[in-house]
Amino acid sequence: MDNQQTKKEWITTPILSCTSIEETLAFWEILGYRITYKLTRPYQYGILERGGYELHFARVKGTGAAYSGCLVTVTDARAVYLEFTGKLKASLGRVPNTGIPRISRMKPDATRFTLTDVSGNSIIFVSFGEKDEEVWQHADNKNQSPLQKSIAVAARFRDYKNDDMAAAKTLDVALARPGNESNTDIAEALMIRIELAESLNEPDRAAACRSQLETLSLSKEELNDLRRKHSVDVS
Repeated sequence: MDNQQTKKEWITTPILSCTSIEETLAFWEILGYRITYKLTRPYQYGILERGGYELHFARVKGTGAAYSGCLVTVTDARAVYLEFTGKLKASLGRVPNTGIPRISRMKPDATRFTLTDVSGNSIIFVSFGEKDEEVWQHADNKNQSPLQKSIAVAARFRDYKNDDMAAAKTLDVALARPGNESNTDIAEALMIRIELAESLNEPDRAAACRSQLETLSLSKEELNDLRRKHSVDVS
């Protein structure tokens, strides 16, 4: 902190609220953060550090779960995601994709994921570089079929806005009238919808998508490519 102050005239430090400083700091410690400051009286305040940057938390009396957050830019968001999911599974016995705390699902070629901590703060981890912006802009590409555009729009809702419900509705509308879309694109939309159905606790919809997927004439190689791209179990 002192070194930063000697280099910059101004330093802005956003403070995230928390329901309990003890529980919040303990959660982030699980993920490899280091506690550099903790105060429990006369008020609760804590600072965590990792990679040369800090997260500040404060307990605000009378408030419940928070709905604030921040953006953390990292060299490789996928590597961080795999590390975090491994540590969450080791600590909690599972990887929580719903409820609080939770971590969003991240497909292999994605550039970001969202981690919601025990206080409800949503921290978005995103990779350095232009790819993240390119993925966002893909939905605006006019040289794609209606279903391809729907897949790109669904990715926006899911990966950038954390709105699985809107992503699911987008795909449901597109899949209801596939027109002359290729089987490969239909299969990709179905795989994404299966993942969303699992996240939204829609077992019947997931089963229906799997059944529809089985009717498509895809080669084994095409199916395996889509499985690797989306990490979806379609068996």
